[in-house]
Amino acid sequence: MDGGFQPLTGYLSLFLLVWIIAYAVSKRFRLERYGLEIKPLVFVFRTKRVEGVLDLLSSKFRRVLPALLNLSLVVSLGMMGLGSYLLARNLYSLLYRVEEAAPVFPAIPLITIRESLPYFLVAVAVLIIVHEGAHGVAARFEGIKVKSAGVLLIAIIPGGFVEPDEEEFRRAKVGSRLRVLAAGSTANMALALLIIPIILGLFHPSGILIGGVLDGSPIQDAGVKPGTVIEYVNDVRVVSLDDFRRQMAEVQVGSEVKLGVRFENGTFKVLTVKTMADPNNPDRAILGITRASNYFHHLPVYLTLFWLHFWSLNIAIFNMLPIYPLDGEGIIYNLAEKFLGRKSRIIRWTLTGFYIALLALNIGLTFGRFGFISV
Repeated sequence: MDGGFQPLTGYLSLFLLVWIIAYAVSKRFRLERYGLEIKPLVFVFRTKRVEGVLDLLSSKFRRVLPALLNLSLVVSLGMMGLGSYLLARNLYSLLYRVEEAAPVFPAIPLITIRESLPYFLVAVAVLIIVHEGAHGVAARFEGIKVKSAGVLLIAIIPGGFVEPDEEEFRRAKVGSRLRVLAAGSTANMALALLIIPIILGLFHPSGILIGGVLDGSPIQDAGVKPGTVIEYVNDVRVVSLDDFRRQMAEVQVGSEVKLGVRFENGTFKVLTVKTMADPNNPDRAILGITRASNYFHHLPVYLTLFWLHFWSLNIAIFNMLPIYPLDGEGIIYNLAEKFLGRKSRIIRWTLTGFYIALLALNIGLTFGRFGFISV
């Protein structure tokens, strides 16, 4: 236990030391004069030299932007409805049909985001550029001034922002405000959809990547560790989890299975492994694999695209929920303000409270049903 705790303490100490030094340097040289602001665990770089770039982009696509921005508003309302439906349906499944439920959990680096942390950070950086860039282009096309834009870092989580002039934004027509608010999430959704044909066209599974094995299981005794790839079962090529499951369905408990495996160092070897009974189903033969996934050549590139797609899709839908201060809430509030006046504030906080409760129930029941989850 101490051996695992000490390296973590060392990394944390180094991490805090770097932040302390950065903070001291920023104060000593008054870096805020150059748009650089460093506070404890918060780094912000702000620039006003962005409006020209946004103007260039908005003018370059001026012919198609009206249609795209109107479409983005329709799509954003669709995502709001979809997100509401998925959360409500998933809550029902968590209560009554657990086998159909999907886990819902907050994305917290080093806690719920662990194995995929590098890909998460890359995805967040890309998503922010796409999301905030779309807001900025939409704002300039609608004639709303952008005061500044920048990047930020909260601990290890990258972020970004585009700051429209608040007075001009409030004075703009309702349609203009709605289109600006809808642009970010719609751009994220477009990116998620664009990645799908790229993944399907460039990557095909070529084996089974083992992610975990039972202690004392036959496959562990054979020397197989997480990171090993199974390519053959009883001389039959398996390229996907479906192939693997079909081959294992024909194997009896206590029989021997020939596995063609490729270790992390690239060495290929044929192993003979005796099966054991599944503790939950004595008639089912297993090898002792607790976690597995399809393996792809150029795995880091595939995983980068996969997680970029995953987070693009999820963040696009989540950001359209009517929870203050998300963009979805901004759309509902501006619509309510136009048609209901002062009652719009009541709607804002009622919807925010309702959806926070809906999310909290999904998250709480996820951990109650599935235990602690990390990806």
